[in-house]
Amino acid sequence: MQIKFNTYQTMDFNNVWYVIALNTSGVAAAGTNGMPYAFYGNQQQNWLNYSFEIIVAQLQGQTGPTASLWQFVSEPNPAGGQPIKSAVPINGLSSALLNLNTNCNGAGTQICVTINRNLFSGIASPSPGPSSSASASPSPSPSPSGSPSASPSASPTASPSSPPAISGVWYINWFTVTPGNPPQGGQVINAPGIGGASNTQWLPPNGTYDTGTTFDFPWNGDPGWTQAQTPAGAAIAGGEVLNSP
Repeated sequence: MQIKFNTYQTMDFNNVWYVIALNTSGVAAAGTNGMPYAFYGNQQQNWLNYSFEIIVAQLQGQTGPTASLWQFVSEPNPAGGQPIKSAVPINGLSSALLNLNTNCNGAGTQICVTINRNLFSGIASPSPGPSSSASASPSPSPSPSGSPSASPSASPTASPSSPPAISGVWYINWFTVTPGNPPQGGQVINAPGIGGASNTQWLPPNGTYDTGTTFDFPWNGDPGWTQAQTPAGAAIAGGEVLNSP
């Protein structure tokens, strides 16, 4: 699978985080349409409809932009009631699993993230225990940009054998935020739909993504959306998802 993120101006990886949020569960939370909206992307909203998040940015101390992956794992609520989601960084990923091209259209306004969907199988169970293979270290180990390495590191799966590429109906969203503590970051700058950061209705033209099928679904931003133009490179021009089962 490849996910593209397009902006109107040259991307600014120092001052803008480019976020791709994924709901790979195939389930929409009660009262929602299943999309992992920017509005839900925080602990206060319990990361509603979030399964994973990819952050593309150049963090402090890094020499270039990288892609880091976070998983949102449900854990029992000590007070009872709805489980609480915790953000877990998925470390040690090779570029064969998560590969970033920071300028795939040659104009500096498009990133392409190529994902091996095995990455989303068995990384962390709903209630991780001592045997969970997901890393719980406080900072992510991002995947460098460039071509896949010849000697990829081991896939962080929960079983010795590689699981099948996860398939089913996915929901995918794109938005930009200011730098901050990952995975939430600072403030949402722009997000698709009327109202941007507060929008909980927008859907891409195709709606959802059936990852058991082959598809190429692009979408374009609407000139009627009100988007912040500062920092430069934060206004979203569109996106695209390409998939092969």
